[in-house]
Amino acid sequence: MKALFLLLTGMVLSLTGIAQVIKVRPPEPITDSIIYQTDNVTLIFDRKHLTEYMATMDSTLRNSKYSNKVFNSVQFAHLNAIDMGNHFRKAYCYLEDTANKDFSYSTGKMNMLWAEDGGIMLPYVEEIMPDLLAAGEVRVIDRSTKAIQPVYKMIAEPVDGTNYRVFRLNSGREIFRESTFRVEQLTRR
Repeated sequence: MKALFLLLTGMVLSLTGIAQVIKVRPPEPITDSIIYQTDNVTLIFDRKHLTEYMATMDSTLRNSKYSNKVFNSVQFAHLNAIDMGNHFRKAYCYLEDTANKDFSYSTGKMNMLWAEDGGIMLPYVEEIMPDLLAAGEVRVIDRSTKAIQPVYKMIAEPVDGTNYRVFRLNSGREIFRESTFRVEQLTRR
């Protein structure tokens, strides 16, 4: 029993030892924000990040003949090339229309893949969120204290031989788990 306790303690310490501390960049004025709310935090980032990503993906998708394999999102796994192209164009047009201001998402609210509102953008937001968090481009607000978090941790989560990123507050509460939104999760069910 003592050996098992020591083994578990060693594993916990090794996991915390490989955590990377992410420092949030100094806040720049956000003119047009996107808000993503989880149980523990509210994440805020500039719409320009999503606009830049979508512009890059426009040419990437065309070059790949609108293959859904370009994205890692579970939501796109069942789409054929025609549906993927239609969805991307519809989402891109929604994003480019400056009159659209509905960019607030919550993990507690269901969004339809083919929504006529800002919900159509959710898979793309979840696609870029890990990279933005890793770069410190997201304002992280702890929902329990309402305080902006200047630093947080990123750890690796091995799933079926692939490492995914998990972002946590210093208190240990989860910010965002990359593996939740990746295609590889379909094979585990």
